[in-house]
Amino acid sequence: MQSQYWIEKAKQALNHINIAEIRQTGILPDNGNKFFPVIGYPPLTMFSEMDDTPLFENFQSRPERPISAYVHIPFCPSRCTFCHWITKTKSREEEVDVYLDYLNKEMTLYKNKMGLSAIPAKSVLIGGGTPTYLNPKQMEKFMTMCTTHFDLSGCTQFSVEAEPTTIIGEEGRAKLQIMKDYGVHRISLGVQSFDDPILSYMGRTHNHAQTLESIDTMRDVGIEHIMIDLIYAYPNQTVETWTQNMLTAISLDIDGFQLYRLRIKQHGDRQGNIIRQFNKKPDQFAQADEILLMKMLGVQIAEENGFKEYQARVFAKQESSMSHYLRDWTNELFDVAGMGVSAWSNLRGVFSLNVGDHDLSSYYELIDAGKVSVNRGKVRTQDDELRRSFLLPLKNIKVDKQAFLNRTGSSVNELFQTEMDWLKSYNLIDENNDAVWLTSRGRFFADEVTTQFFNPEYLPFPEVAKIRSFGNK
Repeated sequence: MQSQYWIEKAKQALNHINIAEIRQTGILPDNGNKFFPVIGYPPLTMFSEMDDTPLFENFQSRPERPISAYVHIPFCPSRCTFCHWITKTKSREEEVDVYLDYLNKEMTLYKNKMGLSAIPAKSVLIGGGTPTYLNPKQMEKFMTMCTTHFDLSGCTQFSVEAEPTTIIGEEGRAKLQIMKDYGVHRISLGVQSFDDPILSYMGRTHNHAQTLESIDTMRDVGIEHIMIDLIYAYPNQTVETWTQNMLTAISLDIDGFQLYRLRIKQHGDRQGNIIRQFNKKPDQFAQADEILLMKMLGVQIAEENGFKEYQARVFAKQESSMSHYLRDWTNELFDVAGMGVSAWSNLRGVFSLNVGDHDLSSYYELIDAGKVSVNRGKVRTQDDELRRSFLLPLKNIKVDKQAFLNRTGSSVNELFQTEMDWLKSYNLIDENNDAVWLTSRGRFFADEVTTQFFNPEYLPFPEVAKIRSFGNK
């Protein structure tokens, strides 16, 4: 009965949004059946070949920005069907040790090429893969590396991604204690679902009971902020089972959650195996109307139970539990120093992406040659900078007009007024003298709305309607 109550409530909310009108605008790819998340701009998958030279060339003379740090650990207990990143599964201890040795070399190279004794990190995220795949001895070594190569005196949050089976039991507790002792404030737990059959279908190694145990263990150790990830619109997942997932989430001793729509189109270094399932059995995948209903259920159940959407698709009881790393580079437009296979960087006007090979040989070869492991990137153009400085804050919180002017030397209204007026006519964005923001209707379609400010060169779905390109004005 409780599920049906929420489903009917969500249907009413969708009727209020008037999906049919949004479809008529042309901003929904394939009427909402296709999806591409606006994570960064330009999209990482569209970078060209590049080595580390542009990243550090004339570094000291380029405009300075605060820095957030990211480190990538590629090892995982299993290869999830939805994963679009380079992972190595069931790796031996010796193989992990070799990677950590090379990672330490790369971190040294990175800070030396910046001309620094330690990188001043305002926030840190350790991602993967599964960083907590490391055993306690390796975790101690890795945490020592982080506190050696990063200056954490001004760091507001040290966050680590985790998988439930790797942080339970005696060894799991030991790893959590090490992280806590080295200053980790926050853990983002890859739960994805509370349904054991769906977890198995995803290729996950944990079950619901282990999720609960891992949360209890983190609380016992004293981790301050615990967030979880959940995926909706997965094959064989129904509106009813997704509703139950959300009701379970709000009942747990957690600080919040990130809700991810299943991503089928590649957006990382490797096309996820999910594409095989989609091509083989497309009828098992939810269609647009059902997907939007699941999304609305996530929003409503979260917000009516004390979880606020502080950033697009991220809900928390309090703002301090949010990812500072995500906030810093999307809203504040901080630089990013990224190390490890598949990591990305953003330093003083230059984007780079590290090599993403399955056997790690190319990663090791570049470091042996005295290079940070970059093999793709982009020196941002003025067009890139203007669009990035507008659409990332727009998607996630709001665009501060004065901050945009100070950063770019240009006015938001002079550059984007045509697009803004058109989107305002459909009540998707709003503005005043100080800011531009997504309305509640626009926030529901945050990725699709912000895609309207892409240069046509970077559109993931060219059929999406474009109002104009100011670059071709």
